[in-house]
Amino acid sequence: MIEERVKASGLYKKDFIARSCIYSNIVVVGTKQRVQYLVEELRETQIVMEEITGQILSGDFSMSGENYKEFKEDYLAFMITMVDILNGAAYLFDKKPNSNNRHWKEQKEIQEYCKAIGKDVSGKVKQGEKGGSEQKCS
Repeated sequence: MIEERVKASGLYKKDFIARSCIYSNIVVVGTKQRVQYLVEELRETQIVMEEITGQILSGDFSMSGENYKEFKEDYLAFMITMVDILNGAAYLFDKKPNSNNRHWKEQKEIQEYCKAIGKDVSGKVKQGEKGGSEQKCS
């Protein structure tokens, strides 16, 4: 089945697998206590980020531009993963995951691509088939 999907996608197998991992939903098979631990980790992360924001605003931030860029990318990847995990665990708390953000990773990738080629992302995000959204470079 994987081979057929790779063939139909037109991608190299490694690219297909990587994109499948990035854009798939994370299914949480765990306990409410484990998810609560992740929520506590996010709270601690929020405190650290507030401290960093304070340092930046006061001009007392000592991280170099390159280190800051790497830190920002790592932090963004961490936050993306945590949002996906918590959406996948919503059922443990008798809640529904936020489906409005279902295609946000694809939209972010399109925005980064457009920025890299020096074009603006059109302001319109229109609904595509199966509830997906579509952005275009202009």
